Amino acid sequence: MKPSTRNQLAHLDRAILAMLQERARLLSGEDSDNPDRLARIDDLLQRAEGPFDPGLLKEIFDAIDRGCGGSGS
Repeated sequence: MKPSTRNQLAHLDRAILAMLQERARLLSGEDSDNPDRLARIDDLLQRAEGPFDPGLLKEIFDAIDRGCGGSGS
């Protein structure tokens, strides 16, 4: 792997981690059974474009939701 690619990935990983922590902080006081949480993710995934498999994205967002205090689906 080229050093520039490695640096870009490290930067993205730090940004992803920061966003996940912010998401968890925002949801910490919210009801984990609120159906709006999952409905927004489903809408987002329907609009997703790119090479990432939609089924795997759903699994990732379910794991993120569980990590933020939700139950996932």
